[in-house]
Formats: sequence, C-alpha cells, structure tokens
Amino acid sequence: MIKQSVKNYFKCFKYVFTPLGIIALGLVCGLSIAIPNIIAAISDTCKTIANISGKSIDFKALFDNIVAAINALDWSDPATALSTMFTKQWFYDTIMSNLNPIVADVESYMAQIGAAVNDCVNQIIVNGIVVVIFVVIAFIASYFLTKWMIRKDIAKRTIKKFIVSTLIGSVLSAAVASVTIWLGIVWHNSIYISVIVAFVLALVFSLFNAYITHGHKKVPLRSVVNVKNVAKLLLSDCIIFVIGIAISVLIALITNIIVGVFVAIGLISVTVAVMEMTAEAYVKELADKSERQCAQAEQPSPAPTEEAAATQNINGD
Repeated sequence: MIKQSVKNYFKCFKYVFTPLGIIALGLVCGLSIAIPNIIAAISDTCKTIANISGKSIDFKALFDNIVAAINALDWSDPATALSTMFTKQWFYDTIMSNLNPIVADVESYMAQIGAAVNDCVNQIIVNGIVVVIFVVIAFIASYFLTKWMIRKDIAKRTIKKFIVSTLIGSVLSAAVASVTIWLGIVWHNSIYISVIVAFVLALVFSLFNAYITHGHKKVPLRSVVNVKNVAKLLLSDCIIFVIGIAISVLIALITNIIVGVFVAIGLISVTVAVMEMTAEAYVKELADKSERQCAQAEQPSPAPTEEAAATQNINGD
C-alpha cells in the first residue's frame, strides 16, 4: 500500500497545474471586476474632495501613491501584509496622508472629506472581498475537478458505486462524530483521546468504505480491514503529506515565498485527493488482481496437439 500510494502521488503530479490554472482564472476574474471599481471609487473621491476644498486633486498621483504604499508593505510575510492592507484604518490613513499636502487646511473640511474617504475605503474593501470570494470559489472548484481527474487514474468507479460510497461515507462520518462527541460528554478532558480515536476510526472506516465500493465479493473483508492496513494507510498519508510540504518549501526557497504558497495551493489539492483515495486505490488493485487470478484459473487447458497425443499413445502402449 505504501509503495503504491507514493507511486500514485508522483503519478498525479501532472494534475498540479489544473488547480493552479483554475485559481489563477478565478483571481483574474475577481481582479477584472475589482480593479475598475476601485479606480472609479478613487476617481469619484478625488472629484468629491475637489468640490469640497476647491483644490485640484491629481487622481493619477493619488492612485500611484496608494499602489506605492501597498508595495512598501513587507511582502516577505504575505499573511501579515495582506492582513494590514485589508484593514479599513490602513487605507484611510494612506489616503488622508496623501491629501494633507494638497489640502493644506484639511482640518476645516475634515468631516466632509473624512466621509468621502471613508466611503472610498469601504468600496475598496468590498471589492477586495469580491476578489477573495472568486479565489475561494475557484479553489473549491479546482479541488473537485482535480479529484475527479485523479480518480479516473487510480480509483475509477461507476455512478452506482459513487452513490453507495457517498451514503456509506456519510453514515460513517456521522458515526465518527458521534463517538467523538460521546467521549467528550462522558469525559470532559478526553479531547486528545477523542481526536486520536476519531482519526483511527476514520482510517478504519475509509478501508471499510473502499471494500464496499471496490472489493465486495471479490476479496475477503479481513484482508482489507485489519490493523496492519490501518497502520500502512496512516504511514502512507504521512509520507505523502511530508513529500508535499517538502516540495512546497523547496520551491519557496528556490524562488520566493509567494510562489511557494501559490504552488503549495495546487499541491494541497493533489495531496488531499490522493490521500482520500489511497484506501480505494489499494482495494481496487486487490480486487483487480483477484479477478485476474480467477479469470486465469477458469481458462480451460489447451487441447493436446496431434503430435503430443501420438506420443502419449506410444507411451501408453
């Protein structure tokens, strides 16, 4: 199982560009909506402030200064930079700091200008959220598409088996959740034990579900669901997970952290999909092997040739 799962993982590397492409498409779609709206919001704010103060506001200069402020953030730590950029106060302070030199007596118009800037910041934040929503939708879509493509390679199943597997998986997932909650109620300090029990049960149920889907009446249940296979499944998932993390870190070190994170997103889709199908791929391989052996055993022995028959008759005489 371990060798097969690692082999399947590397075999499925060809699909890593599928989620990356879909996520990039989602990002482009989100930006194509957000950027024109943000530009329009800043332009309208400049006109509003000009009407309030009587001072001419250079829209291009203000927009360039906002972009420069964004570039000045510490992008070596993308999470911190994004959390800073998507705060209302940061945008407000950035815009106001660029207006102060232009509108010398900005304090006289603070209420009106502040309201205009605040409205502009709100529109910027809303459009930023729109981009995030597009990326999240693209990520979810990319995961299911990648999983479907990988399944065709390593654990293909019919619609009937899909329905059966989904129903069984739902029941077993509910059972795992129920056991975990029950342990938590009976023993309030059992959080660590509950997590371990839930994880082990999930592995057992994964093998059982794979047996029902691919191995029923083809291989014995005990040859699939046993302690040895549970341990192998756990080790296989750990190895695949470590390989995915190591590749992402290596790419980040060779290029930069932003590229590393982007590639890691694609690897996550492939890694999780393969991990979810490790048990199914293993059981399917066992079932296929058993069917091949049965087919070979049922084949009739070839009829003896005339020469062989004559030899047998001579020996018999």
